[in-house]
Amino acid sequence: MSCNIIPSIDILPVEILHRIFDNLDAQTILFSIRPVCRLFRAVANTYDRYVFDFKFISKSNFHLLCRLINPQNIISLTLRDNEYTPDQIALFISLVRLRQLTRLHSITFLGIEEFQLNMILKRIDLNLLISFSLNIRKYDDRRKKTTLSFLSSIMAQSNLRKVELNMKSNRISNISWPLKCGITCLTIDEHIPFDDLCRILSCSPQLHTLILRQNLSIMINKIILPSSFSQLTSLTVEQLNVTIDKLESFLSLTPSLIYLKLIGDGSVFDGKRWEQFIQINLSHLDTFEFFISIEMLTNQTREDLELLIEPFRSPFWIEYKKWFIACEFSMNRPNRIQVYSIPICKSFLHYELGSEKFFLSTSSMSLYHDPPILNNIKEINLSWEMPISNAFTQEAFKRTSPLFPKVTKLHIGITMNYIGKNPRALKKFLTSIIDVSQLVEVKLEIYCLFDDKKTLWFHMMTIIKQSHNLSSLIIHSCLPKYELYPFLDNLCSVIPRQIRHLQIPINKLDQIKIILERCQDLSVVQFEITRSKFSEEVIQWFTQNTIDSTFRRRERYNTIWIGKKTNEISINHKRIKLIDDNQFSF
Repeated sequence: MSCNIIPSIDILPVEILHRIFDNLDAQTILFSIRPVCRLFRAVANTYDRYVFDFKFISKSNFHLLCRLINPQNIISLTLRDNEYTPDQIALFISLVRLRQLTRLHSITFLGIEEFQLNMILKRIDLNLLISFSLNIRKYDDRRKKTTLSFLSSIMAQSNLRKVELNMKSNRISNISWPLKCGITCLTIDEHIPFDDLCRILSCSPQLHTLILRQNLSIMINKIILPSSFSQLTSLTVEQLNVTIDKLESFLSLTPSLIYLKLIGDGSVFDGKRWEQFIQINLSHLDTFEFFISIEMLTNQTREDLELLIEPFRSPFWIEYKKWFIACEFSMNRPNRIQVYSIPICKSFLHYELGSEKFFLSTSSMSLYHDPPILNNIKEINLSWEMPISNAFTQEAFKRTSPLFPKVTKLHIGITMNYIGKNPRALKKFLTSIIDVSQLVEVKLEIYCLFDDKKTLWFHMMTIIKQSHNLSSLIIHSCLPKYELYPFLDNLCSVIPRQIRHLQIPINKLDQIKIILERCQDLSVVQFEITRSKFSEEVIQWFTQNTIDSTFRRRERYNTIWIGKKTNEISINHKRIKLIDDNQFSF
C-alpha cells in the first residue's frame, strides 16, 4: 500500500500526525500504522511520546515492540509480572538498554522483584519523573537499604506530583521524605503507623489528594493528635474499620476537605452526628461519598431502616448539601445493613440474584428502576445462591435498560442446583442486569451439579461471546473431575475467539490445540491441572510447538506466556531446565 492514494497526507506537518498518535496505543502505531508506507514509518520512528503499557500482549509482540521503539522515545512505562504477563519485567530488562530511558515522566512497576527494581532504578534517569507507582512482589532484605535510598531520591525529585506505594509498611516508614516534598497526590495501599502518616503529611505541603486503601483502624491508635493538615482537600479511605470517635479524631485534622469518600465497615452511621460534625469541622466539604456495611446484633426490619434513614432527611442533607442517601438489607442477611450515598461510589459490588431486599432512600430514585444510581459500578459479582422467584424474573424482563450499564468485569458464581432451561430466558435475564457488549473480563464459577451441565456451559458461552471487547475469560468449576472432564472438549470448542487471556481446566493435550487454533490472539493461558505428570506434558507440548514461551507453575495452575507458534504440531519429551522454584523458560 502507498500513501500516494492520499495526495495531501504527505504535506501534513509531522506534529499533526504526532498529535493523532497521542490518542493511540503503541501496538496500533507500530503494528498497524508504521508498516503502511515510508512516511508513516518515519513518523512512527520520530514520535517521542510513547506510552508503554501492555496487559494482554503476546511474548513475540513484546519482543518486537522492544526492538522497534527507541527507549529515548518512551515517556510512560508500565511493567508487570502477574498472571497476564509472567516475567515481563525480566524480559524488558534483557531487551532494552535501560540507560537510554532518559525521558520517562511516568513509571509503574506491578509485581516487581526487589533486585529488579534496584537494577532498573540504578540505570534510568529519574529527574523528569512526574508519576511513580510501585508494587513489590518479592522482597530481598539484602537490598533493603538500596531500595530505600532510591525511593528517598525519587521523593526528592522536584517534578514529582503523583505517587502510589504498595509495599510493606516498614519499607514505607523508612523512606526519607524531603521537608518540602512536591507531590500533590499520594496513594498508600498498605497500612502504615499513624505517626508515619503524619510525618509524610507534614513533609508534603502541596499534598491535596490522599487515598488510603488500608485498614484505617490500624493507623489511628493515639489520643494525642498533631496539628491539622490544611493542605488536604480530597481524602479517600477504602477499607474503613474504625469507631466513629477515632474517625472523627482523624477527620478533625483535615479541615479543608472538599471531597471525602469512605468505604468499609462500621458499627453505626448516625446521620445527625455526621451533620453536626461536618458543620463544625468540615465546613468546606462539597462532596461526601460513602458505602458502609453495618453488622447489627439482631435481624432488622423495615421500621429499623426508617429509624436509620430519618436523620438524613433533614434540610442539611436534602436542601443545603443535596446529598441523597439510601439504605438496604437482604432477607437472607437481615442483620447486615448497607448505608450509602447516591449514586453508589464503589466500583465493585456483590449482587445476590433472587434475594429479596428492603430498600429506602431520601431520593425519589429507586435502586432497581434508576440505573444512574449504579453507573459507577464497573465490576460485579453475581451469585446464584437461591432459586430466582418468578416476580424477580418478571421484573428483570420488564427492564428496558441494564441494571448495571457500565460493568466491564463480571464474576458469575452459581451455587444453586437451579437455572432456567430456556436459553432465550437466560440470555434475557442476564442482559437485563448487565450490558454484555461492555464486558472486558469474565469469570465463570460453578459449584454444584446440574441436570444438564453441557447445556448450561454452552448457553453461558453463547451469551458471553456477544461481547466483542472481551479480553479475559476465567472458567472454574468445583465439580468432581469425573463430572467435569467429559465436557471439556466441547467447552474448549466454544471459547470466544477474540480473547487474549484464558484460564480453564484441561485434561488432554488435544484441548490445547483446539484452544490455540480457535483463539488466534491468545497471549496468556492458565491451565488448571491437578496431575504433576500431565503438567510436565503440557510444558513439553509448548516446548515443541512454540518458540520462546515462558512457563510458571503455581499451586494447581500452569501459566504460559505464549511465544511464537510453530507450524507443525507434535510432542517432544525432552526435559525442561528449571530456572527457579516456580518458573521455566523455553
